[in-house]
Amino acid sequence: MVLWQRMLVIAGLVLLGTQTASAHFLWLLSERGCDSSRVKVFFGEEAEPDDPELLDRVAKAEVWANGGRRRGEPTKLSLTRGEEALEAELSQNDAAGAVILRHTYGAITRGGNAFLLKYYAKTYLSQLPGNWQAVKDNERLPLEIVPRLDGAVTELRVTWKGEPVANSAVSVKGPGLRSEIEGTTDESGKFRCELPQAGIYSIRARHIEAVAGEHDGEQYKEVRHYSTLTLDHLPTRLAPAEHSLPALPFGTTSFGGAILGDSLYVYGGNYGSAHKYSNEDQSGDLWRLNLKQPKEWEQVLEGPKLQGLAMVPYKGQLYRVGGFTAMNKDGEDQDLRSQADFARFDPAKKTWETLPSLPEARSSHDAAIVGNTLYVVGGWNMEGGGRDTKWHDTALACNLDAEKLEWKPIAAPPFQRRALALAAWNGKLYCIGGMQSKGGTTTQVAIYDPQQNSWSNGPAIAGEGMDGFGSSAFACGDSLYVTTISGSIQRLHGEGKAWEYLGQAAHPRFFHRMLPWNDEQLVLVGGASMQVGKILELEVLRLTDVKPAIAAAE
Repeated sequence: MVLWQRMLVIAGLVLLGTQTASAHFLWLLSERGCDSSRVKVFFGEEAEPDDPELLDRVAKAEVWANGGRRRGEPTKLSLTRGEEALEAELSQNDAAGAVILRHTYGAITRGGNAFLLKYYAKTYLSQLPGNWQAVKDNERLPLEIVPRLDGAVTELRVTWKGEPVANSAVSVKGPGLRSEIEGTTDESGKFRCELPQAGIYSIRARHIEAVAGEHDGEQYKEVRHYSTLTLDHLPTRLAPAEHSLPALPFGTTSFGGAILGDSLYVYGGNYGSAHKYSNEDQSGDLWRLNLKQPKEWEQVLEGPKLQGLAMVPYKGQLYRVGGFTAMNKDGEDQDLRSQADFARFDPAKKTWETLPSLPEARSSHDAAIVGNTLYVVGGWNMEGGGRDTKWHDTALACNLDAEKLEWKPIAAPPFQRRALALAAWNGKLYCIGGMQSKGGTTTQVAIYDPQQNSWSNGPAIAGEGMDGFGSSAFACGDSLYVTTISGSIQRLHGEGKAWEYLGQAAHPRFFHRMLPWNDEQLVLVGGASMQVGKILELEVLRLTDVKPAIAAAE
């Protein structure tokens, strides 16, 4: 064995020592900024700087950015030596899912046992628990710790090449813990613990393989795998409340939803499977549920089959705007056409009244009311028959108290987006996320001021780009709320400078509606998830249940 290899083995003996607490492991920690992001690699007992001289011994570690929901081949990152860590820059495209690490440290003999030491590490680039997905990369991260939030408890599942690892030694360090939490996984590979405060938690798991071999001329009898997870944790401050509301009669997405008084209305949408559109699968049904006496859903009447529409309440009536209709039958080539329909529903008369049409057909938009004015923002015009789809670069307003209703343009938005959420708060319009005409999904927020007829940038919602796709937002009480595809519940409060994470929906969903009820509750209706498809169950968020924020210990 050459001298440097002997030094490596000796260093390993010193680092591992005789006590677990004195051992060193590899950790990843992401640092997110407005203009750039980076990931740091530490070599120590937890995810923080240790002796910088030890970094040379792990300088050959390999690091990749994993795309999260944007599946694809991981991107290998180049590490450079910093003052206290190995570092790598993250591009905007990288900042979507997780960063993972792999490193073979070497063969070590301790207490008469010769073993090969291998390190793995992972950190997520989102604080939202709904984005904590398994990487499922058996080559680069065979030993993986996958967290899941279960109320106030964090469940850690340890897997080896996708299969659960029983009796894996697990360790957790972090803020609010008087001492390190230690234990072993159960037969399903799970270990449960409470992470009491906001902050960075250092989590470690071990798996031993009884496999003999040789590495760099050194014999070993087993392989010891150590995997770490650096978790930027935010405690749950709001959870769905118990309720007696019945499930939807049919699963639907991209529909119109509104609450008038104590009645919840759902109109249209897609009853069929995702990305498959036909006239048979579209809905023209208007359903109503009495929220005070929620026995069953009532089908009020039928109308034109539409999805990708908007529906808002105003002075005891419903206003339906746009949407698209699938002209084709099931099995035929898709022929999707946006509509310019504008209609009003009077619950007393149980009829739709036709109103002045939009200037152009529009779908995949959203609508909201500020004062007495209805605003429509975003969307596109699908003309079907193989014709090109036009992304709208205009936004519209209609005074609902005017004697003669008419649509007027407002200042052109500085974006072209569809599948966005539009909400009114503090006298302004908040345009949240969506799919961009160029550049994919976004979490960016634009604000329209009706008094100034001008646009400005607002604080982006938390999460991956997909969190802004098909989300739903509404003001309730003195705050603005949004729910996203990852299940996150977020709030804009006070001066509105940043979104607060409050908790997780029981059923993460997108292309749903979140609707305010009595200024104290929000009702989540419809939508779907990529994992389970359409969601029938309703959820209720009681805003009086929001717990005060607990800061991380310094």
